[in-house]
Parts: sequence; structure tokens; C-alpha cells
Amino acid sequence: MRVSARARRVRLVMNVDRGLEVVIPRRFDRRRIPELVEGKRDWIEKASARMEERRRRLEAEPPRLPGPIALPAVGEEWEVEYRPGRPGAAGATVRERSGGRLTLTGDLDDPVGCQEALCRWLVRTAKRTLVPRLEELARQHRLEYGRVSVRQQRTRWGSCSRRKTISLNARLLFLPPAVVDYVLLHELCHTVEMNHSPRFWTLLGYRDHDCRVHRKVLRKAGEALPTWLDHEVGEPIV
Repeated sequence: MRVSARARRVRLVMNVDRGLEVVIPRRFDRRRIPELVEGKRDWIEKASARMEERRRRLEAEPPRLPGPIALPAVGEEWEVEYRPGRPGAAGATVRERSGGRLTLTGDLDDPVGCQEALCRWLVRTAKRTLVPRLEELARQHRLEYGRVSVRQQRTRWGSCSRRKTISLNARLLFLPPAVVDYVLLHELCHTVEMNHSPRFWTLLGYRDHDCRVHRKVLRKAGEALPTWLDHEVGEPIV
């Protein structure tokens, strides 16, 4: 168990590489940590089981830069071509080509740099596809939001601030379209109800009649994400 003093509130985080991490405010009384952990034992046991399953998958499927990339959310499939860049050129770039091809040009001896370039492309693709879908659902259900941003988060599929700023996770692209719509509607409903009260779930259920099914699917969706998204990768598949 690791303890990290870098948060405004107490959080428990389970990570496949580091195990259990207790994140606390700087002035938090550390003598309370054992009691806190004991009170969350059920959650810790379930999270540990999920992490162990994730660890076994990583052993069976070591993280490597991808050949094909399938994005079910938007019905796109891409084949990545890796090309060495000019000697001394910094970084890697990804360009879309006709026929569902991506060309990654850069230092192929730097897989982490290539991984970062693919992640940047993933964010651009999410901005191109998910943001218009959010706008469409907002119009359809007469819900208003402020700004929208797209990032890559490890723990949240989306969020909505009190200023009605919605943040979306680019990794939504790897989920089924109906589940993605559930996440978008979930955040749009937070522009009306900034909580998870019964009133919120009624509001969401009115707009997504299968929200309970989609919520259940979403809980396990992170376990099926490609391993190259989160972990240090090896050489590309070429």
C-alpha cells in the first residue's frame, strides 16, 4: 500500500502496477489510514480481483504498439503503418490516409514517443466525432452545456463542472455507440442535476431507457481497453 499526500479529499486508487494507493490531503491525520482502509475492505477486495484479472491479461497480451485500431463508437477501423523519420527529427507524427490507413512517422526505436503520438491522434479523433454527437444529443433533449474538452483519463469516462463544462474521455471511442451515448447523456443530465440523487437517475432514465444496462456494461468496459493505452509499450507490429 502506498500513501500519497496530493489531494483535497481522501481517495483510494487501485493500480495494476502500484497496487493500492491511499491519496490524502497534506494535513490529513495518517493515524486514521488503517481505519479508513478497513472500512473500505469490500471495495478493496473487489478492486484487487479486477486488478489481478488485468495483470493476467497483460501477461498474456503484452503492451505493443498496435497494427489495427478499431473504434466501435464511431464505426471506424484503422491500420497503422510505421515509417522511420528523418535522422535527428524530434517526436513522432500521425497522419490519416485514404483507405483507413494511419501513417506514423518518427523514431521507431522510441516506442513511448510513438505511443504518445497515437494518443494525441486519439484525442483529435474524439474531438472530431464525439463533440458533434454531444451537440446533437443536447439539441435533441433540450439540454444546454458550456464548453467541452476531450482528454485521456484513467479513472473517468466523463465529467461535468458546475459551470456546465463537460469533459469527455477519448477512450470512449473503444466502446459501443449505445454506451457512449449513455455517458454523453449522463454528463448532459448533470447540467440540470449536479449529483446522483434519485431525481438525477429519473432524468437520465427518461432519456436513456436502457441506462441500467449501459451502466453495468460501462463498469467493466475499462478492463477490455487495448493494453497499449495505459502501459509502457514494446516495439511496433510491422
